Parts: sequence; structure tokens; C-alpha cells
Amino acid sequence: MKNLKTKLVGIIHLGKREKSGSQILEKLKQYGFEVREWDIVDSNDSIVGIEKVDVVIINIGNAIFDYDFILDKIFDLDLTVIINEALYSNKLVGNNRQSWERHLLHKVDSTFSVLPKFSKTDFNKNKLIDLTHFGIDQVWLLAASIGGPEAIQAFLSQFNGDEKILFIIIQHMDKEFVPMMQSQFSSRSHFDIEIPLSGMKIEEVKCLIHPVDEFISFSNGSLDLEAMNEVFAYTPCIDECTKNLVNKIKNINIAVFSGMSSDGVRAAELVKEKGNKVITQTEDSCVLSSIISGVKNRLTVDFDGMPTDMADYIIKTL
Repeated sequence: MKNLKTKLVGIIHLGKREKSGSQILEKLKQYGFEVREWDIVDSNDSIVGIEKVDVVIINIGNAIFDYDFILDKIFDLDLTVIINEALYSNKLVGNNRQSWERHLLHKVDSTFSVLPKFSKTDFNKNKLIDLTHFGIDQVWLLAASIGGPEAIQAFLSQFNGDEKILFIIIQHMDKEFVPMMQSQFSSRSHFDIEIPLSGMKIEEVKCLIHPVDEFISFSNGSLDLEAMNEVFAYTPCIDECTKNLVNKIKNINIAVFSGMSSDGVRAAELVKEKGNKVITQTEDSCVLSSIISGVKNRLTVDFDGMPTDMADYIIKTL
């Protein structure tokens, strides 16, 4: 088997490029593979040079033309062929998406394990990442539960999109509601709200929705995702997600919005212990204010106001 640095992987996009196809591309580059791509959008397109690759991944998107001629040519060659039904893999999230990613990489190169990594990290040995090196001056976690989406919408609408801020939304929800929440949060925002994918470039991201069953990590200027190996009472668990992030990234702040439960109280304490800012939505403007009252019982917040006022407070600190 060739060394990863010299192995040539071909990616053929049949029809419009799909999200999972782009994710494969970023992941392969992250691991040092050389990649060549072909976009096939109609039956007249060619795949000149395909015989030079070692492995070919065929991303089948919403192709509305007969692409059998492409498949026939590829299968006549002595190549390892991997089929990715992109319209289906687009819908994978969390552990299912990570499993799909591991199995695909294993097919490209058998030295990749199909088994998930499990390790207990000693956070004290990790060097904190300073995101200012990637053009991000501030990082804000937006923590919320019931009543949170409406408040976060109002909050995000105040930003014009060119601020050097990374927002990470940690909103209690079930996995199947993540795409709907992405649409809702985006409806009044001046920038894209992203569902994180491994390989995303940090400097290209403005706002992420924290996954339900994965932790967010950063490596070499790119975003990565790690499986959660425990089950928590809330998904995603605000306290655990915050614990993971404050032990990886410098200078994380938190804005706490409407919600019921105590999940989020410890998160605010962790941020405060690092010497960073905790701001809250006024209790009388919340649908439910259990999280906020819990936070205020434990510490002195840096600011308390309506969601739009919270945004103005942050803008004034830039």
C-alpha cells in the first residue's frame, strides 16, 4: 500500500456536489491524501485521467442523466471503487456520521480503523488553542433550552456578520431537530449557521450548532468531531460540552438564555473560573428561567438584559 502522502484518490461528483462529498474531500486532504476531482453534470462530461488514481470515490448526488457510461469505464479499470450515495449520507449526523466516515476511510486505506477511538483525556496536559491566530477575537457559547431558539434568533439578528466572533449554540434538542433548528436560527441571521463537519476551516465559520452526540475539537486550523462515550440527561449537555471546550480553547465566554433545568449552571461557573465573561437574559423575558436563576445564585454575571441588549453588550466590547 502506498504512503498516505503519495496515494492519489479520485473523487467523481455525479450531479450537483453534495455536502457529504465535500466532507470526504476535506477529510482526505486533512490526512494528507492527494486528491483529484471530476464534476459530471451531464452525459457529455468526461473523466480524462481517471486511470491514474489508486482509489476512486463516486459521490452519487441528484443526477438526472444517464451516467452508466461513467460507471462502465471505471469498472473496466483496475481501481478500488467506493460508492457514496451522497443524498443519503448527507442526512447522517452524530455517531452514525462518524461511523460512515471511519468505514469510508478504511476502504480508502485499510490502516484506518473502523472502530471509534476511546480515550480519557487529561485536559491539563493539552495546550489551549488561541483562535485569534485564525482571525477570531472572541468565542461565545450560546446556551439555551426551552424558549431559547426565539431568544437566540433575536440575539443573532443584531450582528451584521463581519464581527470577528465565533458563536457556538448549545441548545437542548433531539437529534432529528438539528436541521430544523439550523433553518430557524438562520432565518434572521446575517451569516450562515452551520452544522459542524470534520475538516471545516476555522476561519470560515461564524456560528455552529453544537452536535447532540459529539464533542467539538480543533486541530491544525480545522474543526474535528469526537464521539461522546457517555449518555447525559440532556442533549446536548451544556455543562459537558462547555467543559470540553473551555479545556481546549482560550478565552471562551458564555451567554445564557431561556431554559428549564440546572444544566448550564456548572458551564457558567467553568467559564467564570477561567476569568471570562458570563452574561444572561433577564428572567422576566424568558419562557422559563431556571437555568438563569441557577447561574445567578452561584456567581455574579457580567451583564443581564434582553437578547438584543446582550448582543449590543458584546458588540461594544469588540
